[in-house]
Amino acid sequence: MNSVPLGRTIILDCVTCNPSTGAAATASSISVNVFEDANDTAILTPTATERTSQTGDYRTSIAVTTANGFEVGKSYNVVVTATVSGVSSKAVIGTFTVGPPVY
Repeated sequence: MNSVPLGRTIILDCVTCNPSTGAAATASSISVNVFEDANDTAILTPTATERTSQTGDYRTSIAVTTANGFEVGKSYNVVVTATVSGVSSKAVIGTFTVGPPVY
């Protein structure tokens, strides 16, 4: 598990595929949730943006700040939910702990 200094922004990628063919495909819907430790309520729901000219390749920026609810010493899971061709699926696209700020 990676450690991210408080105050940094991380970027995570995920790829969506057609469930019938396995080929990269644009999702009809996509959402991202960040969960802290064993909490079942997301502390943050950042936006996933499809990369230019990259079918099905999405990036999500997460500002790891106290204003967004992050705390030093806690761990976080980033889960994406996407629907392609009417089929919904989920995946963990990142896990990290928060370390002290680096100046």
